[in-house]
Amino acid sequence: MQALHFGAGSIGRGFIGDLLNESGYDITFVDTNHALNQQMNQQHGYAIYIIEQNYQQKFIPLREALSPLEQPEAVIQRCVEADLITTAVWADNLPKIAPLLLAGLRARQQAGKEKINVIVCENALFNGQILRRECIRLGEENIDQLAAFPDTAVDRMVLTASRAGESVIDVGVDRELVIDRCALCDADAQPLLGAIYTDNLQKYLERKLYIINGGHAWAGFVGHLRGYRTMQPIFAEPALVAEIKQSMRETARLLHHKYAFSLAELDEYIGFVINRFCTPGVVDTVQRVCRSPIRKLAAGDRLTGPCEQAEAAGLPNEYLIKGIAAALHYFDPEDEQSVILQTYIAENTVSQAITHFTGIKENTRLHARILFHYAGLMS
Repeated sequence: MQALHFGAGSIGRGFIGDLLNESGYDITFVDTNHALNQQMNQQHGYAIYIIEQNYQQKFIPLREALSPLEQPEAVIQRCVEADLITTAVWADNLPKIAPLLLAGLRARQQAGKEKINVIVCENALFNGQILRRECIRLGEENIDQLAAFPDTAVDRMVLTASRAGESVIDVGVDRELVIDRCALCDADAQPLLGAIYTDNLQKYLERKLYIINGGHAWAGFVGHLRGYRTMQPIFAEPALVAEIKQSMRETARLLHHKYAFSLAELDEYIGFVINRFCTPGVVDTVQRVCRSPIRKLAAGDRLTGPCEQAEAAGLPNEYLIKGIAAALHYFDPEDEQSVILQTYIAENTVSQAITHFTGIKENTRLHARILFHYAGLMS
């Protein structure tokens, strides 16, 4: 079996490539990083290191690594030959891969190949539909005849590292890929071994995005304001960890209210998440966790989503509000979205920025509480 995977970053190599290998696929990676492609082609694969097993090495064999910029025709041909297509390019980059992917899907159709699953493994709600819409925007109204784009929820601790001058990935043992089975080409098929196939993806999406990604983002944005540059000292500060847990418990109460997850189960999940963030020897940067703040402030995403829903349900959300306020303060001159965010605030007002980036309207309690915390975090 042949798999074509877009994106050789931390999730691509550390999680999806691992799953594809275990599922028996012969894997072709597509990435713009010339040096990394060269490294993987020379070694006919790459190494990951399992953190909890004393960084034991696991080698993932590859058929080849291709550049979408230098070898587009080869990528299209691999798309024609593929039995499965996967992506892990970072949600903001899905529009960039859509033209080449669509060219490959059209070439498949011309070659008489059947419809194929494109499993989009990005940390974003409705990730499959994002890529599907990009293909439609490019003029392919019959995209559903070419491919299926099931939404997924992706979870594994993956961190880039360097050993002996080479790029490698350190990974946690625990992992979870949840796939909307109803959106697959065949709802009864299981194209990836080790994945969870469900009829109710939404509750898994929100549990993961809101508790894990939301809690991590909350810690990063608040930690940034307190001068932290890496995440580990944040999770070594008891008072700050207590606040992080409170923000996650506000989200847990919402998920209990919406989906009948038991509070005990969710509290155990929060404990598991906090322990992951405290894994000894793991170094993660505040810059990485906080990157793309506009996307993380968007309506329905990891901070604004649970906060607004808790507000509508009459549930506590004060810690979630504080996280939104902290994100509005975030500035990193190397982060394009951060620069756009702070430029907008400077040229307009914080009040307008709240509505512009989160959709939360002025003259509401929620808007007023965000302004209150924003001012408090300046001192």
